[in-house]
Amino acid sequence: MILLIDTCTWLKLDLLNEDQVFIPNKLYQWADIEITHQILKEIEYYDCITFQKEETRIVPIENQHIYNEALELNFDEADASILGSGKKTSEYVLISEDGPLLEYARINNFKAFQLIDLFRILFQKNLIESRELYHLTKYLREMKNITKKKEKSILKYRDGNRLE
Repeated sequence: MILLIDTCTWLKLDLLNEDQVFIPNKLYQWADIEITHQILKEIEYYDCITFQKEETRIVPIENQHIYNEALELNFDEADASILGSGKKTSEYVLISEDGPLLEYARINNFKAFQLIDLFRILFQKNLIESRELYHLTKYLREMKNITKKKEKSILKYRDGNRLE
């Protein structure tokens, strides 16, 4: 799995790490992590502590048309760069907490998810435990990062797929 992660998600990962809810460094063991040069600038500006530059592939904008269109739609340069770097392959996943970015990515046939959806996938692949998915879901709901409906959906999935 290749994860293309936006700035907002990195900042959320910092919070999860700081509050000892999830150790983001695990992501580097489970997936290849990519960002764009524009995301790198923002991550460095915000002094993101969970980001590991030496373990992350910095990728160029591959689709100039999507990048320019995203800029015209008032996405900032970093978000536009992520959209312009997305790939339409099954192993390539764009992770963002930005609703409009996710919607635009899906319109362009990219696999794009919120962070909680990534955690559900990690649970599905037995990379995180049921208890950890529960705590992550509750934490992200408390932070108003996910809706009550999304929380119920994730917990229902978790409960239906728990190994006893």
